[in-house]
Amino acid sequence: MSRRLPSLNWLRVFEAAARAGSFARAAERLAMSAPAVSQQIRALEEHLGRPLFDRAAAGVSLTEAGRTLLAVVGESLTRMESAAAAISSPQRSPLSVAVSKTLSAGWLAPRLPAFFDQHPQIKLELSSMVGRPETPPRTATLWIAFGAPPPGVQATPLFGEQLIPVAHPNIAEQIQDLTDILKFPLLEVSDHRKNWVQIFGGDVLPQNTRVTYVDTTLSALAIAAAQGGVALARPPASDHLQEVYGLMPCLPDFSLRGIEEYHLVHDAGIQLSPHAAAFADWLIHEAQITQNLLQSSGQS
Repeated sequence: MSRRLPSLNWLRVFEAAARAGSFARAAERLAMSAPAVSQQIRALEEHLGRPLFDRAAAGVSLTEAGRTLLAVVGESLTRMESAAAAISSPQRSPLSVAVSKTLSAGWLAPRLPAFFDQHPQIKLELSSMVGRPETPPRTATLWIAFGAPPPGVQATPLFGEQLIPVAHPNIAEQIQDLTDILKFPLLEVSDHRKNWVQIFGGDVLPQNTRVTYVDTTLSALAIAAAQGGVALARPPASDHLQEVYGLMPCLPDFSLRGIEEYHLVHDAGIQLSPHAAAFADWLIHEAQITQNLLQSSGQS
């Protein structure tokens, strides 16, 4: 028996004939003549040194050797065709989108499955931004920034935020007014050091106030869920997180409107790709729905 690999064309013809159960039908599928198919298979059988088909007037059927070969050849041809298709049709790079960590986990994440259902061909690469000013990676085509957009960009306003004291239900039920909040540690984001001051309406916090500083609202809410203090939720950006952590408003009728907004941003003077434009349109639409809900609830 020869140790050389059989001709790939012989294997293609063999696989077609085995699937069709007929040399004539295989010839039609391969745009060949029936004698040419028969000749190719005969050459393969001679190469391997054993018959692959039992031939009869009603058609052909595989021998045991033929069945063994088909199991390998069918999988191999499929893998080669898939590899060739991938090489000839390069994969589109993912759309890079940078988002502040709180908005990503608290507002964007629960909405993304709907986007993927609508646009299964678009691949996203999401990255988080932390700190002020928020700086997107160089690879980001779009980013969702909180606060005043930097110069040299095109920015679309999305929505603002509210500040609402929230806590674990065991703590929230002990709070009847603002002064009760001071019985517990206040969880403050380091970059937002004046938020609790705004809540209490003074220039500084009352003396002996316990404050724990963290780097993100996400961390503050997680600590609050562990009964480590009172955090400031930032609806609508933190809505999903507040629900997941089971946090309750400490004062149901109290909220403070934030002074800054979220914006969808990209470099000015560039034309967005179809995928980037589709994501931007979808995001603006979702933000408008959120804004309408805020207005109807009197929070905007």
